[in-house]
Amino acid sequence: MNREGISTITTTIIIGSGFAVLLLFLFYVGLTTWEREKGVENYNNSFLNHIQIFAQAQQEENNKPPVIKNSKIIDFSGVNYADVVNSRDINLNSFTVSAWFNTNMNVTGRDVAFLINKGGFGTDRPGFNLNYGVWLNNREQVSGGFEASNGDDYFLTSQDSYSDGIWHNAILTFDDKLHLLNLYVDGLQVATNSTKIGITPDTSGKQPVRLGANSFENKGPINGNYTGQLDDIQVWDYAFTKEQVAGLFDTESKIAR
Repeated sequence: MNREGISTITTTIIIGSGFAVLLLFLFYVGLTTWEREKGVENYNNSFLNHIQIFAQAQQEENNKPPVIKNSKIIDFSGVNYADVVNSRDINLNSFTVSAWFNTNMNVTGRDVAFLINKGGFGTDRPGFNLNYGVWLNNREQVSGGFEASNGDDYFLTSQDSYSDGIWHNAILTFDDKLHLLNLYVDGLQVATNSTKIGITPDTSGKQPVRLGANSFENKGPINGNYTGQLDDIQVWDYAFTKEQVAGLFDTESKIAR
C-alpha cells in the first residue's frame, strides 16, 4: 500500500504520585485515513501500556512490607527501652510511622515521653537530628515530626490528650515529593502541614530507632522515657494515603489487646 506523507508522533510521560500525564504531539501531512486510525490505535495501546506499568509500580509500593515491625506488646517502666540497630534501610526521607500505645502517665513537668524515634532531641548538629518520631508532650498530647539537617523543626501536635489508660493508634506520615507531613490518631487526621520544596529529614545520623526513650545519647542518663505499653509498631519507607491509614487502623483495631 502506498503511504504518502510524513508523520511524527512524540510522546512524553510524566509520572507523579498517584497520576500519569501524557502529552501527545501529532504532526502530519497528507496522512491517509488508514494511517490516522492506525496512529490513534498505536497511541492508545502505548498509553494503556504506560498506565498499566505505572499502576503496577504503585501497587508494588503500596504492598511493600515495613522496614521495622513489632507485633508484641512491650511494657515500659519509665526506665527501660528497646532499640532497632541503625542501618541504611531505616534512614528515611519519606515514611509512615505507626504505633499503638496505652498509658496513663503524667508527662506534666517533663519535656516529652517518646513512643518511637530515630535521632532524638538534644542538638542541632547535622547527623544528630530527629529523622522521625512520635511522642507525648507535657500536656499528654500526641506529637510527631522530623528535623532537617540544619536543626529546623517540623512538628505536628494533636489538640486532644491521650494519657487515659486506653489503647490508641498514632500514625505519622511524610511524603518528600508532595512535601506533606500528616499526623493521625485512631485513624483520623488530627494535624497536617506542608513543607517548603527541598526540605527533608536529617537522614545522616547513626542513632538507633528507639522505643520508649530519647534516641539521642549524650553524657548522662537517657531521657524522654515512656511509661506504659506499646504494640504493633511499624515503619514504612513511603507515606501512606488517608485511605491506607484508615484501612490499617480498621484492621489493627480489631486485634485483642
